[in-house]
Amino acid sequence: MIATLPLTDLLHIADIQLHFQAASVTEAIPRLLEPALTRRVHDPSVVKEIVDGAVKREEETSTMCGAVSLPHARSSKIDSFIIALGVNADGTIAGHHDPRLIFAFVSPDGKREQHLQLLASLARLSQNSKVLDQIAAATNADQVIEALRSAGA
Repeated sequence: MIATLPLTDLLHIADIQLHFQAASVTEAIPRLLEPALTRRVHDPSVVKEIVDGAVKREEETSTMCGAVSLPHARSSKIDSFIIALGVNADGTIAGHHDPRLIFAFVSPDGKREQHLQLLASLARLSQNSKVLDQIAAATNADQVIEALRSAGA
């Protein structure tokens, strides 16, 4: 059995953007992932390659899961998960109520099983309207982390 890390261990406070809004999920991806990646990956060409991969994947297949969108990519150029979260109670995509949360993330190529477990965990979270409402109503990033932690995410 491969160990999984709680979402709250993977998501850093600095990578949570409250009142986030973009024109589309594909526009949201670089706005969410670039700052998170830049803090950890110091090669701008690698950051661009990863972001472009996540955008391309989203263009090919939407990752909408109810009130949550899960754009993601895998990369051999990172060795740990990198997750960013955009939150807006009124909708993260202008003119649309859903998604209210966008979890954009990148997984290391060598951690395929954990990647699938993270996707499953986020999909389960998307079905928990109480926790989604708590996250959407958060006024600071600590409240987001606490809501996730209380849900066992």
